[in-house]
Amino acid sequence: MEPLIGKAKHVLFAALGGGGDVASAAMLALAARRLGLRSHVASVVWERLPIDPVPGPVRFSEVVNAKRVGEWILMVTEESRAVRGGRTIAFQAANASKALGEPVWVLDVASGPLGVRRGLEELSVKLGCDAIVGVDVGGDVLATGFEEELWSPLADFIGLAALKELKGVLAVHSPGSDGELRQEYVLRRIALVAERGGYLGARGVTPEDVECLERVLEHVESEASRATLLAAKGAYGLIGIRRGSRTVFVTPLNTITFFLRSEAVAQLNPLVADIASTTSIEVARRRLNERGVYTELDLEEDVYELIVSGKEVSGEALKELKRNRVTNIRSKASHLQNT
Repeated sequence: MEPLIGKAKHVLFAALGGGGDVASAAMLALAARRLGLRSHVASVVWERLPIDPVPGPVRFSEVVNAKRVGEWILMVTEESRAVRGGRTIAFQAANASKALGEPVWVLDVASGPLGVRRGLEELSVKLGCDAIVGVDVGGDVLATGFEEELWSPLADFIGLAALKELKGVLAVHSPGSDGELRQEYVLRRIALVAERGGYLGARGVTPEDVECLERVLEHVESEASRATLLAAKGAYGLIGIRRGSRTVFVTPLNTITFFLRSEAVAQLNPLVADIASTTSIEVARRRLNERGVYTELDLEEDVYELIVSGKEVSGEALKELKRNRVTNIRSKASHLQNT
């Protein structure tokens, strides 16, 4: 792994795509340790609907049994919880802490790219890290934002905007495993990054990685990271995830991590510059909406309205809701651009 991240000896692996991505970030951090590097695990905290129906990421103010160790970071353990909507939630960073037997660091994605960047900077200094690797499982971070099959661009683009400013390495693990961008499309985007000199290398999981990931997933909930286990054990073909609203075609490629220069990835994304200076997730979301992009925050707010009204939220209902809202947002964006 060392050639993929330069001459670094002390690496921060930060799950930037969503709460469940911490499972694969932990797997990579443990792999680095086996190679003689020091490593730590950090994550944004944004749980998916079955775990937390309240829209948006978990705020620092909602986390209990955690230690504030800086302006932009929290240290969480297996005892940490989030209190949201009158419910207590064991979020995935805390679950990963239990699996690892060590603290996990939480970044403030609610404060947009500024919060994530400042957190990564603050944490790197505190821990003495000489490299930052942002981890995205599935590869949505490689999207343009306008793909029909895209469901969750907001956290990924915020993470990419922050990582680019720090010249960090982007690790895209298990292409297509979150049921959004197709595997072949993710690979095409990686090829475009390589054309711009942004390809650093790739790494396949080892039997030791599989063992570690299996142990982590005993505690962490992540359908996307679980595709790696399935692929490593010989699975091949379609599986349903996200209440049947999406499918993943599992192949041996789900065992691969691609390491890319974040600056080269950002060059392919027309929206990163739009949100790079934002200081809250709401403003970042609004910037994307104005360009015609429907985000996971919009989806969660729309679904929450259905839940509160007592309506069933099936996979088909989610797909229909997304189709209608994408059409509405693109129509409004087109009207704004033409006035």
